[in-house]
Amino acid sequence: MAPGRYFPNFFFAFCFGNLYDSNMKNLFSKQRLFVQMRFLIFGLIIGAGLYFGNVQFTFGKGVSSTPTYSATAITQNLSKLQNITGQLRITPFGSADKYMNVVGQTKHVLKLQTYDFTEKRIKALFKQLLDKGVNIQLIQEDKKYQQFQNTFKQVQNLFSGYVNFQIKSDKQMGTEYVHSKINIVDSGFIIQTANLTHSSLFVNREHFFWSQHSGVLASLTMIFDKDRKGEKIQLRDIHPNLVICNINCRTVIEQLFSGAKTSIIIQTQYIADQNIMKILQSKSALERRFIVSDTDSSDDALKLFPNTILKRLKKPYNHTKMILIDHKILLLGSMNLSANSMDKNREIGIILLDPTIIKEFLSQFEKDRQLSK
Repeated sequence: MAPGRYFPNFFFAFCFGNLYDSNMKNLFSKQRLFVQMRFLIFGLIIGAGLYFGNVQFTFGKGVSSTPTYSATAITQNLSKLQNITGQLRITPFGSADKYMNVVGQTKHVLKLQTYDFTEKRIKALFKQLLDKGVNIQLIQEDKKYQQFQNTFKQVQNLFSGYVNFQIKSDKQMGTEYVHSKINIVDSGFIIQTANLTHSSLFVNREHFFWSQHSGVLASLTMIFDKDRKGEKIQLRDIHPNLVICNINCRTVIEQLFSGAKTSIIIQTQYIADQNIMKILQSKSALERRFIVSDTDSSDDALKLFPNTILKRLKKPYNHTKMILIDHKILLLGSMNLSANSMDKNREIGIILLDPTIIKEFLSQFEKDRQLSK
């Protein structure tokens, strides 16, 4: 008997068995009958879900209620990839101006998602924008991993006197962490690998993509607004070039790696996901070059890949998250190659096909390889 047919029979038997009682007086007790009927209905729901194989039950706080989608549906979305034009910026910067000049253009509404926000220059800029009447909506993680200070509370207190400033955590989103890093600026957007911190602008290797593509802008705005309200994000809400964890993220990344024909180039903070490492191992006939940070987070990957393939960059600190497939498809985003990042967090990335942007990334990548050990 197929498992899909066995489990419903088990649940039906369990529920009807609970209804039966050799003591007939108990069977027709109104109170007992009510309780038993609840068992029956619950069992019917579970049984039907298992029978048809498409119902998922989740329990407990912090478990995402975001719908999952088939690999086929996500692949069809990927077949609609567009060439999104824009500008690539790479840190460390000598100043915060390159970021602030773009964000400072905001006239009406600034929407941001970030994991951390501590940079004083950006806070000062936000005060200037708020004083001009700009509405700022921020979604920020309030319980960071190994949190030493509650920067969410600090930001909340700093701007508490402004009625045009709203801050939320990811409690209504059902994610483990909000780790995405986006800025929606009136008629444009920035998708970046960086948090809003001093290190991100002045110390780390990070990548920023700025564009005014209307289709991506509309999709990002809808995703942000739904996250802010705690509404489910549907696959149809996601522009084909956007990669959103924990919705289409793992499937897209695994398909990119599995579909690679000539090369896989990765520059990321760490590689830790077991399934991703298996796929990368299976691509031994391809050009494979990886850069990770100089920490112990990639120890498993370091055991699998020789130094000719995987190198560690000590300085600048490698916090970026970039994937290049066949020198043609570039993914820039907030997601690390870990199970938590892809399956539990809110992460946002964008797929870029522009040869000029890819050339810019590769140029810096080659320099970083020379600096790596």
